[in-house]
Amino acid sequence: MNMEETKWVVQINEELKNDGISAVYEKEQWQRHSIYKIPSRVTALNERAYKPQAVSFGPYHHGEEHLKDMEDHKHRALLHFLKRCKKPIELIFHCMDQVVEELRGSYNPLDEIWMQYRARFVQMMIVDGCFMLEILRANDGVPDDYADNDPVFGQHGKLNVVPYIKRDMLMLENQLAFTVLRILIELENDTNQVTHC
Repeated sequence: MNMEETKWVVQINEELKNDGISAVYEKEQWQRHSIYKIPSRVTALNERAYKPQAVSFGPYHHGEEHLKDMEDHKHRALLHFLKRCKKPIELIFHCMDQVVEELRGSYNPLDEIWMQYRARFVQMMIVDGCFMLEILRANDGVPDDYADNDPVFGQHGKLNVVPYIKRDMLMLENQLAFTVLRILIELENDTNQVTHC
């Protein structure tokens, strides 16, 4: 065997020796993942069926050109949520930052850019989470603090825009970890059960 082959054999033998450790690691690693990218061989059959049409949630489609128009609406929904919640954004950021590794671990694979820019990832989770909550509550008696002619939360938006947003929320690559919504709801309700803050 040459040197390269010997290194490989030694590496494999080391991995086999540490079988108990790697089995635990493997189990923990796969438990964390809950939101996956769909293989391109599947999406190539019908790209529109697997790509969000109105809004991105989470990192996989964030920043795509055809979804950028919704970013202003997401930001506005964040402000409405914060005004109603009456909690400082610093607290929400801190709570979400406490679970950032869990959140990043939910996505498989996760682009390296989201690993490098922690604050940017946390910001995206907060903005997308607040928007998702606002959409889910759009027809359920949310305080009517949006303008009547709001393009998303006004009557026209609820009939003609929100159904497309809800469709995008169901897409496999366009989801948020439940932890994001749980933290936001607990903070909003001031339940003192936010265990990560």
